[in-house]
Amino acid sequence: MTGVWEFAFVFFLVALTILVFLCIPALLEFRTTLRRFNKSLQILNQDLPDILQNVRQISDTVNSASKKLDTSVKNVVELEQMISNEIKQPLQNIAQTVAMLLQVFNKIFRRKSSK
Repeated sequence: MTGVWEFAFVFFLVALTILVFLCIPALLEFRTTLRRFNKSLQILNQDLPDILQNVRQISDTVNSASKKLDTSVKNVVELEQMISNEIKQPLQNIAQTVAMLLQVFNKIFRRKSSK
């Protein structure tokens, strides 16, 4: 019975040794990856404030341009309405006058041509 336990213990130690030897390269690669990740985070932390400041400036510029564009569009709409009101009514009056004149001339020439 002790032979079985001794064999099991030796087998366990051999398996543990193999496992440790197989894990060492993975642990070393993991450590290298963590170093690279740490370096990337340091670079990001150095550059992030400048990036955020640029994003804020761009956002402010876009907001300002948007407000100016909105104001310009409102002004154009008001101008279009003003022009429409100033031109539309007189043009309609002229069109009505021309239509009445054409009707009158049409009646006059029909009377003359029928005589």
